[in-house]
Amino acid sequence: MRSIQTDGVEATLSKFNLGDLAGQPIDQIFAGLTDVICEPGGNINDSIATDAWIETITELDQLGVDDLDSLSSEQIEGIFVSFIAHSIETRLYQDIGSKGIQSGKDTDAVRAFEAQLKDYIFRAVSDSVPSDVSSVGNLNDAEIRSVVNQTYQDAWELLEIWGDEE
Repeated sequence: MRSIQTDGVEATLSKFNLGDLAGQPIDQIFAGLTDVICEPGGNINDSIATDAWIETITELDQLGVDDLDSLSSEQIEGIFVSFIAHSIETRLYQDIGSKGIQSGKDTDAVRAFEAQLKDYIFRAVSDSVPSDVSSVGNLNDAEIRSVVNQTYQDAWELLEIWGDEE
């Protein structure tokens, strides 16, 4: 996103050997950037990142992102929050599956909790982003990891509380 803002869409796409995507619809450009954002292959964390990125692409319309040449700070924040929140959500579901957590609650109760958990994760990530949206692009990897890990831990604790209520 920083490169798009500073160098422009065409130069950024060319830098990643994706110049043929210039002028394409935004969802195709973002899909083309998938392998740049999330390197193909690798471990489960790479798969989680790819899944989160694809979920973010599907939300571009909701985020009001329709022109990469005129991305606002708020749109960049929206993309960032969506990607991070989906990463946390997918990581939680992966851990639920790998740790064999089961619920005796009915399907409607599970769906209701899932919607609440998703809303919580998005709000927590949004609240963790600096109030000056122009500084989102300046967060370093350690700061981003801190947001991810703390939000994940808090969401996991919510899952444990929900499970204990059974």
